[in-house]
Amino acid sequence: MLKLIIRLAYFGIIFVEGLIITRIVLLVINANLENNLANWVFNTSTTFVKPFEGIVTSSLQINNFTLELTPLVALLFYIIIAFVLSELLKSFSRE
Repeated sequence: MLKLIIRLAYFGIIFVEGLIITRIVLLVINANLENNLANWVFNTSTTFVKPFEGIVTSSLQINNFTLELTPLVALLFYIIIAFVLSELLKSFSRE
C-alpha cells in the first residue's frame, strides 16, 4: 500500500514538472494566453509556482528576452522532491 502511495505521489510530481516545463516553453515562445490550452497550462501551473514567488527576482531580462525565474525555482524544487520519492520507492522495493 505504501508503494502505491509513493508511486501516485511520484506521478503527481512528474505531472506538475511537466506543467511547469510547458509553462516555461510557452513563456519563451510568447504564447497567446487566449488559447484554451495555453490558458489552462498557465492557470493550473500558477497553483504550483505561486508559493515560490519572492524567493528570487521574478524575471531576468537579457536584451529583449525576458525569462521568468520563479517557474525555474519551482521546477528545481519539484525535481528534488521527485528524486527523494524515487529513492524512497527504491528503498521500499528491496524488501
